[in-house]
Amino acid sequence: MSRIVVALLLGSALALPSWAQAPTKTNPMKMKCEDFLAVGEVYRPAVVYYLVGVDKLGVTETDTMVEDTATPVAAIVAECQKAPKASLHTKVRAMYKSGQIKLFEHH
Repeated sequence: MSRIVVALLLGSALALPSWAQAPTKTNPMKMKCEDFLAVGEVYRPAVVYYLVGVDKLGVTETDTMVEDTATPVAAIVAECQKAPKASLHTKVRAMYKSGQIKLFEHH
């Protein structure tokens, strides 16, 4: 019985370092499409809106954010799957400027 407990404690102690890995820091402005595709689906809209906000693509205080984040993010994912080595920042900028994705309502 005590051997089982010792084995479980040792097993959990050895497995702990894999769970306690430090998160990797990434600058979205330097991400490639393949990096974006590796980001969890929950965080993808935040990355896209961060890029647009930092780039100031004609966004003004009177603009309102489009609440449908699934459509533009899905379009970016599709484009990134075609060119995984492309710069994510450049891809988002080009798609936004060309009207392929709509992130804000301009008033």
